[in-house]
Amino acid sequence: MQVNRKTPGCFVFLLDQSASMSQPMLGAEKKTKAQALADIVNELLQSIVMRSFKSRNEPPRHYFDIGLIGYGTGARPLFSGALAGRLLASVAEVAAGKIRVDRDADGHVQPIWFDPVASGVTHMCAALDLAGKIVEGWTNSHPESGPPIIVNITDGYATDGDPVPVSRRITSGGTNHGSTLLFNIALSSSEATTVAYPSTDHALTDERAKALFQMSSPLPPLMRQYAAELGADVQDNARGFVYNADLEAMIQAIDVGTRT
Repeated sequence: MQVNRKTPGCFVFLLDQSASMSQPMLGAEKKTKAQALADIVNELLQSIVMRSFKSRNEPPRHYFDIGLIGYGTGARPLFSGALAGRLLASVAEVAAGKIRVDRDADGHVQPIWFDPVASGVTHMCAALDLAGKIVEGWTNSHPESGPPIIVNITDGYATDGDPVPVSRRITSGGTNHGSTLLFNIALSSSEATTVAYPSTDHALTDERAKALFQMSSPLPPLMRQYAAELGADVQDNARGFVYNADLEAMIQAIDVGTRT
């Protein structure tokens, strides 16, 4: 589907903020998983905003609606400031809703929408349930848009129930042009082989990893093509799932999952 102001896209990001996210992030020197994830998603939000500008003299066009949900003990929207409590915001609202702008030693400017958190357990089911409600309302209002995309980034597994049934409820809905897409990125806690975009669960020995695979939607052709261009080995029935992801694999997976 063409993304434009008549048929905008929708991204909902689910970010694990449980206590285990305080562990070091593989491939990110001196950064915790929580800090690395916050850095990458803040940069991603800025990228989506910049993709929506067509003129310096006008705000970003309404090409996307964006949801940002964090989960540890419970699930909650991560937008704050002017967007506090919002489950979904247009890209123009996101552009205006940053909480501050940071500048590093090299002068690089980065807008910030949320800060890292690592506390509590892993209420993934609560986050998925909230995401399901968000996209159900959005698809009812945008039946001619492409299906919404939910990207779940975690380093663990749900401690509040079985996430598979709620995931299947989410992906059973959608727009007139396809089912809602759910992608999962599982961050690694130790040196391990990354499994990216598998078409089967044969390489997964952990039952919890196999459940995340089952939850993950097949990659649409555009995303499969892009993943292949980035050097990934993808089959026709590849899933939007990456297991044992280090920093590089996480960045690539987010890039592939938000390709429109």
